Amino acid sequence: MKDIPYIPENIDLDSLDSDQRKRVADILTSNVPLQELIERYDASQKGDKVLNDDYWDIRIVLRDQFDVVKVEDVNKSIERICEIIDNLEAKLRNHRHDTTKTFSAKPEF
Repeated sequence: MKDIPYIPENIDLDSLDSDQRKRVADILTSNVPLQELIERYDASQKGDKVLNDDYWDIRIVLRDQFDVVKVEDVNKSIERICEIIDNLEAKLRNHRHDTTKTFSAKPEF
């Protein structure tokens, strides 16, 4: 069994041409077992030569079935976490220097 070298991240099924969209939809709706998908992918190539469309379609199906996280989604999540940290840091910094408040055992936000 070969490793699948690259599963496309940014493939939108609506952006595919109609033939490929139909092929991918057929694979998705037929509930093909993972083992069979991998065997079909292996049979779709010989060396550097692509023999059939399964080479392109199965990678899209695997990305959809395993719900592979997109790089841009990970980056957006990290940016949001950084924003939250910066906001908390600013609140704590302002809280420490605000002399109008009476401080208790726990900080007020």
